[in-house]
Amino acid sequence: MTTRPSAQLSRYPEILVRIAPLYPAEPVTPRATGRRVCRRYHAWIYTKLDISSLLLGDPGAVEPGGAPPPPEMAGLPLIGHEEISVAWLSYAEYLSIFYGGEEGLLDLRRRLIRSISRGLRAILRLRPHAPRRLRIWWSAESPELEELPWEILFLGVRRPPFLSIVRGIPGRVVPPLSLREGQPLRVAVVDPTGGAPASLSEALEGLGSSIEVSWIEEDDARNALSAAIQAGFEVIHVVADGVAPLGLEGLLEFSGDNDDTLSPLELTAMLRGSSATILSLTPPETPRVGYGGMPTVYHAFARFGHQSGDGPTIAAQLGPMHPRVCREFWRAFYERLAASLDVEDAMMAASQRPLLTPVVLFLRHRFGRQFTRQGDDARRSPTWPTLSAGQIREGDVPLTPAQVTADLSCSRDLLDAAKMLEARYAALGLEFPGKGLIEREGQRQAALDEALEQSLSEDTEP
Repeated sequence: MTTRPSAQLSRYPEILVRIAPLYPAEPVTPRATGRRVCRRYHAWIYTKLDISSLLLGDPGAVEPGGAPPPPEMAGLPLIGHEEISVAWLSYAEYLSIFYGGEEGLLDLRRRLIRSISRGLRAILRLRPHAPRRLRIWWSAESPELEELPWEILFLGVRRPPFLSIVRGIPGRVVPPLSLREGQPLRVAVVDPTGGAPASLSEALEGLGSSIEVSWIEEDDARNALSAAIQAGFEVIHVVADGVAPLGLEGLLEFSGDNDDTLSPLELTAMLRGSSATILSLTPPETPRVGYGGMPTVYHAFARFGHQSGDGPTIAAQLGPMHPRVCREFWRAFYERLAASLDVEDAMMAASQRPLLTPVVLFLRHRFGRQFTRQGDDARRSPTWPTLSAGQIREGDVPLTPAQVTADLSCSRDLLDAAKMLEARYAALGLEFPGKGLIEREGQRQAALDEALEQSLSEDTEP
């Protein structure tokens, strides 16, 4: 969980829906009918947007039944409370809805709509004002909630323009990775068992000069991933099966051997410090059948994304897709990613019919852009606001967006520490000697935010 007292940089208006188990003051027996069990969850709403017209529930009037929610998360204030009540199906029955195609997902969408409170349904109806994107973070503390395709609630049969639904919680600002001018975006495909669907192979052929796809010829998954990391690929597309042996952590599985698995924490550790920024997950042509006669790979992908923490941004398939749909999705996804260098943009362009493309995005890059090209730096470089005689003035040192976000990432931590020290001085009835410096540093950071936002506004929205 990331909780920070100061605002973090985001290019877009954001709403965070943070879902946590509801623990009643007195233990109650869950309502059950046959195999269906109804469980209730808190939905805490965080945003800086004025959505008072939605008449959300008052968070202060709710008994959390446990640790109270933080009043602010990642710079977004707590402004409302709603509830979710999920009537759980057995796992096999849940997955069978995906196999029912669009009609099955329409039925699941109707069930999910009945599970959310009035205020959440009002949030579902929000639409962005073009060309400004609206990002909605859907963050669940309970991993079992990751298995449900919540995106279809917001997106419906056809995706509304400029609406981005992502999973996770707004984290620290990650500067975009700088690509050399003229360098194609490089994608490594890791398929140690050779089980990649033919539709994926077809999708990755002939994508043009702006993207380069390489298949790693290695039958050991860890060696293949290490080779991709050492070669500096920006995107890694993994073809793997999956298991969730204890019902909690999802593991990528490569050969059916219990020892040939990869945990999210292990993969995150391997990727840390590398150029690999985006991870795509696709099941093999024929996933293994698990408990209940259904593949466990989608169940595992959901848990894997949930447990990946501060790892890469993950695009994961949570249900079966027709080969034609799979081919069209991944082709559109990578073509748009190479053109815009923005994974949310790529997801919106590729999943125009969300009910047919159950692919979800676990976003770790709040900045709103994963890559930048060196040839574009001069056009988007703000100038450095310097401190002189206690005033903010524009200096003559140009900075790239990556340098600005790196500065803000570090200096915000220092400013937060200084503010805490100031509060301790005040509690002792003492005057803090650096009060003026804190004020000026806050102004400098605000000027950097504004300069960066202005420089990025020149980018073309989808």
